[in-house]
Amino acid sequence: MSLGCTSFRNHSRRDFLRIGGASLCGVNLLDVLRTQSVANGNGAPKAKQMIVCWMAGGPPHTDMFDMKPDSPADYRGEFKPIASKLPGLEVGELMPRLAQMADKYTVIRSITTMNKPGDHSRAPMYWLTGNPRLPSGTAKYPMIGSVMSKFQPGPAELPSFSVLGKIDHHIGNSIAGSFLGPAFNPFIFDPLESKDDIAKMLAPQLELPAFARNAQLLKLLDARLRKQDAVDPLIAGLDEYQQKAFDMLRSSKLRDALDLSKEKDTTIQRYKQGHLPKYRYPSGNPLHFLLARRLIEAGAPIVHFSLGYWDWHGQNFVAGRQQIPMFDNSLATLLDELDERGLLDSTIVLALGEMGRKPKCGTKEGAGRDHWDYAQFVLAAGGGFKRGCVVGATDRLGEQVSDSFYKVESFGRTLYHLLGIDANQIVRTLNDRPIKLIAEDAPIVKEALV
Repeated sequence: MSLGCTSFRNHSRRDFLRIGGASLCGVNLLDVLRTQSVANGNGAPKAKQMIVCWMAGGPPHTDMFDMKPDSPADYRGEFKPIASKLPGLEVGELMPRLAQMADKYTVIRSITTMNKPGDHSRAPMYWLTGNPRLPSGTAKYPMIGSVMSKFQPGPAELPSFSVLGKIDHHIGNSIAGSFLGPAFNPFIFDPLESKDDIAKMLAPQLELPAFARNAQLLKLLDARLRKQDAVDPLIAGLDEYQQKAFDMLRSSKLRDALDLSKEKDTTIQRYKQGHLPKYRYPSGNPLHFLLARRLIEAGAPIVHFSLGYWDWHGQNFVAGRQQIPMFDNSLATLLDELDERGLLDSTIVLALGEMGRKPKCGTKEGAGRDHWDYAQFVLAAGGGFKRGCVVGATDRLGEQVSDSFYKVESFGRTLYHLLGIDANQIVRTLNDRPIKLIAEDAPIVKEALV
């Protein structure tokens, strides 16, 4: 069949490009240069990379980093506070390792969504984009990782924005799409769970000469199809996407980063310490912390993973005894290893969920803490965040912010500031509408920064 045959001409370019939503939207070089210029005008960015440990459902702030030992019995719960390495900061007794390295991170107690309690879909989208976003009816603001992927992409051999597993327990991966277009959606995979999928994607036995020939054929095919269709913003950057995909498949860099057999067994066991063989509550996988460290070492800009499910309406303290020790050990190990490798100062590490838990839990057996959107904690380390710092405070019961209140927009702007991205940057949506990365002009959280 010749390239000019009638049956070929009757197909549109879009018909040939249905490859699992992997079409791309191009990057405007002037936008990139403008963003970098503005960022450089404010000083060199402190952070080059970021890890997000997302604690879906909302970890209990008054059982972890905002202890209230003098509150009434039906508020303070069962866990006792222990002293940390940072004078004046007490943490829950189930986090001895994080207590002893409190001089390496910042705890923020004064940022909250202030949403109506119980909204498991609104809050994750707010935190992960820095803007109020709903599953429908509002602008599809991008996740910060997607913005990084657009303006500061990583090496061609690695995904710029990696998600290990799902983004969030309730909204799944529905937040992945944004008005930046599918070009900058996260690369979602989980080598710990979906071994078949990752094997197909990264098969080392791939015959590269044949693969290269196929790539060349696709390029010729695409060139012919491009002449037949008008430019479509959903497929405008497909050539670049294909090249990136081919580069990843040709290179061993991603495959090596995901290969935990290259780690010593003692290192793997170090991350897994405190992880029970069986869990009543979804706990997440401690080896996601190790994979995140390996991807950061390889040069990946952003790695996100969801660590279990922290929605404890009953059996709060049973669940806590299962989940908190693993979180304590795995996060402490990650911070230690990043610091030992000289990567912590240039890598932001975040641990947070969409909300806190209701301080008043009662004293009955099986007591639990319900949703609470008016107070929570954020643990932030590295990348320009101060070492050994507490920002803000809540009242004596842990119910309301009482000092240094900030909106979530401020946190998003703070992350962009550290990453060297102008939060006031105007980007164009797929329908050519101009929108700022963070709509509201909120102040950054200066107290938390070096």
